[in-house]
Amino acid sequence: MRDPATADFPMIFYVCHRLHTYTQASFLLYYRKDMQNFFRLVPYEQATLLGSLSAGTVIWSDMDRLSGVEIDAASELARKLELEQPHVVQLNHPRESFQRFDLLRKLFADGINNFQVHRPDALPDDIRYPVFLRDETGAAYKAPRLLQARRELDNALAALPDMKFVRPMVVEFGSKAGPDGLYRKYAAYRVGDRTYAQHCFANEEWFIKDPGRGILQATRKQHLDYVRDNPHAPDLMAIFEKASITYGRIDYTIVGGRIQVFEINTNPTVLSYPPTPFDKYDSMPYANMHADALLALPHARDPSSTAELDRTHFEVLAVLRREYRKRRRKLVVRKGLRFVRDAVLGSRH
Repeated sequence: MRDPATADFPMIFYVCHRLHTYTQASFLLYYRKDMQNFFRLVPYEQATLLGSLSAGTVIWSDMDRLSGVEIDAASELARKLELEQPHVVQLNHPRESFQRFDLLRKLFADGINNFQVHRPDALPDDIRYPVFLRDETGAAYKAPRLLQARRELDNALAALPDMKFVRPMVVEFGSKAGPDGLYRKYAAYRVGDRTYAQHCFANEEWFIKDPGRGILQATRKQHLDYVRDNPHAPDLMAIFEKASITYGRIDYTIVGGRIQVFEINTNPTVLSYPPTPFDKYDSMPYANMHADALLALPHARDPSSTAELDRTHFEVLAVLRREYRKRRRKLVVRKGLRFVRDAVLGSRH
């Protein structure tokens, strides 16, 4: 339970799917352990415990993974909190925050995005190729195949039942390589009234995820400049407002000088990997940016957790601790072997 000596620490209640609490694991367990004093993970199954709060900030996340019944229940609880607990501030709304499909439709209609998104059963004649298939729920970890014509799209749609998509979308390809031949994905967070830039990744391939082994040396300065300057902050905040999202990470690129939004993730992974002695870059500055933004949330310094919420949180955290202890050991071994191999190869030259 919470140490009485930390009773003046803020209380932030992060509501997400139990299976996806890992998004906060590295941040809480390794980089900013102090945040464990005032940050509480609340699975949706235990969200009714929030009804006993006196103050604090509730962050609703992971709405794309909820069923309609779950969204109804969370929305009713959010309404009750708003009406009955004026010192509880809520970020996002289980129903009113835009999910991927509706957000991309709105951004196209408002002239922000140049590409459109469609449901498979409502394809227009003027769809712009190439396109790819994407599930509106969850995250994509492998590059979807770019479909160049209607025949390829029809064949792909015929295989949809085997893909187990929950809410499939047909997305027009909206990215473009820069003059150096590299595609870029920018990502920035909004946490309440603050935004901060997290990364600018570049790759020869259009589908860009966490680079894992590190950022390309040739583009490292651009990444660092982007994180330092957060150059698109005003435009991004306006997009967050359109989406009715007050906590999340926006992923986007720049085409022809214009922001092109891929998605806003309401349960993004703050830091993907636990630290090892062989890391080539320091992730602590990113953890600090996130922590600073959380600490600035309204009512955040009002002690407000309950024994039941604390118990739920520490049970979840204990599971994550066991899982990430194993994950970190494997990561240390893998990176250590790579370090030795690179050292041996370097000594031969």
